[in-house]
Order: sequence, then structure tokens, then C-alpha cells
Amino acid sequence: MVLGLLREQIQFLIKIRVQFKRLSFVREQINAMTLYESLAQSFIDDIVSERLPVGARLPALRQLAQQHGVSLTTAGKAYGYLEDRGWIYARPQAGYFVANRSQIAEFPPLSSHSLTPRDPSRFAPKKGYDSGLSGFAPLGTSLLAPALLPEMELTRTIKRVTQRASQSMFSYPEAQGLASLRQALAGHFRDNHFPFNADELVITNSSLDSVRSALECLSEPQDTIAVCSPCFSGLLDLLTTLKRHIIEIPVTHAGIDLEALETCFAQQKVSAALLSTTHLNPLGITLPAEQKQAIARLAAKYQLPIIEDDVYFELSHQKDKPLPAKYWDKDGYILWCSSISKTLAPGLRLGWCLPGRYFDQFYGHHSHTSMGINSLVQACIAEFILCGDYRNHINKVRPILQSQAHQYRQLLAEHLPASAQISAPQGGLVLWIRIPGLETDQLADEAQKIGVDIRRGSCFSTHPDYNDCLRINCGWPLYLEIDSDSAQAQLLRLCQLINH
Repeated sequence: MVLGLLREQIQFLIKIRVQFKRLSFVREQINAMTLYESLAQSFIDDIVSERLPVGARLPALRQLAQQHGVSLTTAGKAYGYLEDRGWIYARPQAGYFVANRSQIAEFPPLSSHSLTPRDPSRFAPKKGYDSGLSGFAPLGTSLLAPALLPEMELTRTIKRVTQRASQSMFSYPEAQGLASLRQALAGHFRDNHFPFNADELVITNSSLDSVRSALECLSEPQDTIAVCSPCFSGLLDLLTTLKRHIIEIPVTHAGIDLEALETCFAQQKVSAALLSTTHLNPLGITLPAEQKQAIARLAAKYQLPIIEDDVYFELSHQKDKPLPAKYWDKDGYILWCSSISKTLAPGLRLGWCLPGRYFDQFYGHHSHTSMGINSLVQACIAEFILCGDYRNHINKVRPILQSQAHQYRQLLAEHLPASAQISAPQGGLVLWIRIPGLETDQLADEAQKIGVDIRRGSCFSTHPDYNDCLRINCGWPLYLEIDSDSAQAQLLRLCQLINH
């Protein structure tokens, strides 16, 4: 009996010790959280009071840890906290710098908005691409610079696949796309918390090719399609070619006008919607998760297809990657379209579509119009994904893009008129700039004469509301090389042209 009581006391003491250790661990976690947030707040206070001016370089992580007597982990969490909230940004191999938050613009909504169908061929005569420009200028086309692409790794993969895939070149490709590529993509996006079955995917030539097929199999010429406003000029050009009319749904920094979108659905004004939801081109914003869920609900409620053009999906400037609206689509009314054109290499011409309930229609149309996608390219991209090089590339390039966007915004803020509004993109490759009173049609023509390529605001809408706006690419490092054709030199020439 005595032994039994002793055993119970020992077990009780062990439980008390375990609980004490757990409480100590929790207390340490709380203290650590308070510590890094407190450290981050001290930087915020210095930035707000301008003791740390825009562009100021912050201490290196090791130096910060030593100065404040904290661990490297706590120092890294403090900088991560500041970076996620837009107070600072990282410049690869250079350190951390104070971001320019004061220039974050809240662009006005579409003032001439109406839910009357409009013909884009009549109202948006200026196409996005300036074919008259000789040579290539880095500010116009939304692209990653070749210096940011994994050329060596991609070349190695292509050589490896070519050596063992010679037989595949002597037969026609599978209409749905190589099973190995569909499986590789399904695994890749599943790791990004966006799961789907490889059998549900169709491989295409590009995201725009996916959108074209979706529009052709779900609507007819003269039908009306709801689109975002401002809308990527390439989509307006495609809709013009396909003879579709459009209704523009306003998008601002706060998101899309869901009420206007639902009115179009409820009154049967449109046959489908063509929307971007993540890092929209040209605004750079991402719709809140609540709006993406609402879009999926609207599609199901009114049983109308929504084509989601999501080509910038993986190029988030934040640590957390947003999910597409397709993630919340439980009824299959959203057709999700994307590609590697913006993330890897546009010259490879490879994209995909997740057509949902419209699989049979989409696949049937695609198989009869595309005749299959290059098998060798598909095999190379499958291998590039499966060996981990694609994920490594994405993880490497995202913080670089965030840094570049801040550098572009800083340079523009220093050299443009005080009235200029400059977007603060959450991801993607472009900046949207508004200068009240500026005629960007005239500016684009004058810029072309000096070899500078931009996208005028008028090519992003059928309405005149964006005539004082322009879009530039920030996928080119500003300080990669300094010569007359560098992105920095062209940006400075553009600013000089605007000021005069």
C-alpha cells in the first residue's frame, strides 16, 4: 500500500513537471513573439517619424541580432513581419531597405461605368503592342529579364530529356497533354495547397490560348463577356478578334465591384465572365479571398461560366501565396487558365486549363483546333518541375521581383511630378501609373521615337477613364547594367519626357 501511494505521488510529480515544461515552452513562445513584434514596431516608429527615411539601408540580420541581443531567428522574424506589411523590402545580396509606403495610390474607380455592352473594336482602337518599335525595350512587354531565368538548369534539363525522348518525336502528341506533365503540375500545385486531379487538366499553348478556347466553346460571336476594368490589353485584343462585346466591371485597390458583376449575371446581360483575380494586370492587386469565394458562389448561383486568367498566380511579392478563385469552386463553373509564360520562358509556349464541368466541351474544342502541343517541350517542363528546379526558380525570383518593384517605385517617385500615383503591386511584373492631365496616347508616340516602349492607358479599356494612365514592366533589374538601352536609362528618359 505504501508503495502504491509512493508510486501515485511520483506519477503526480511527473505530471506537474511535464505541465511546467509545457507552460515554460508556451511562455517562451509568447515572449519570443512579443520580442520580434516589439523589435519590428521600433522600426515602424522610426520609419513613421522619418528617423529612417525611404531607401535607408537597415542592419544586416547578424548585426541586428547582436545590437538587440536577440537570436538570428527573432531578427529574421522581425524583418519578415516588416516585409509582409510593406514597411521594408529585401534587395538580393544587398540587404534590407525602407520601402516607400507614402506613394501607395488609391486609384479612382471607373467614372463612366455602365452595364451597356460595348464593342472593343470600336472603342479601343489602340492595341497594346507597339509593332512600330524597332528592337526590344524592357519597359513595354510584361516579361522577366533573361538574367533572372534559370538558363543553365533549363538547358541541362532540355539536353537530358532530348537524349532519352527521341521516340516521342515520331508520333503525334496526346491531345490532352502528356500525362507526366499533367501529373507534375498537379503535384506542384498540390504542394501550394491548390489540389486537383491530373486527369482534370488540359495542356495548351499558353494561358491566352486557354482563354481563347474557353471563349470559343462557351460563347458565340456578338455575345457579351464581363471583364475587369482596367483589363489586360491582350485580352481586349483577343475579344476584338473573336467579335465578342464586353461589359467592364470596375476594379480598384479595394477589389472588384461584385454588385455590378451580379447585376450582369442576374439580368442575363453576359454569356460568361473573363476575370483575373491574382496580381491583376495592370493594377497589380489581388482580390481578397472573400471576393474570390463570392465570385465562385455567383458562378454557381447563376450557373454561368467564369474564365479565370491567372498567369501571374505564382509571382507573389509576399511570403504567402494567394489561392485562385478556382480553389473555392465546388460546382465546376470556373475555368482556371495559366502558363509558364511569365514565370519561366514565354518562348516555350506552354499553358494549361482546368475546365471543371466544361471539360468535355473544352477538350473537344481544343483537340480539334490545336492538334496537340509539342511533346518535347511538355516532357522538358515535366522534368524541370519534377527535379525541383522550377520550384527553386520561383522561390528565388519572387523576392527579387519584390525588390525590383520597390526600386522602380522609388525612382519614379523621385523623378515624376508630385501628382503622380504609382501602384504598389502585391505580385506580378507591372506597375500602373496615373498622372492627372497627362495624355498618354501622345506620350507613347513620343516615347516610341526615342526607343522607349510603354503601354498607354487607353488600350486597357473601352472607356476614356485611363487616358492619363500608363503601364510599365518592372521585370527587368534596374541596376543590372548601365547603358543607353538599360531599364534604368529608359525609365529616366521616360520621366524626362513626362516632365517636359
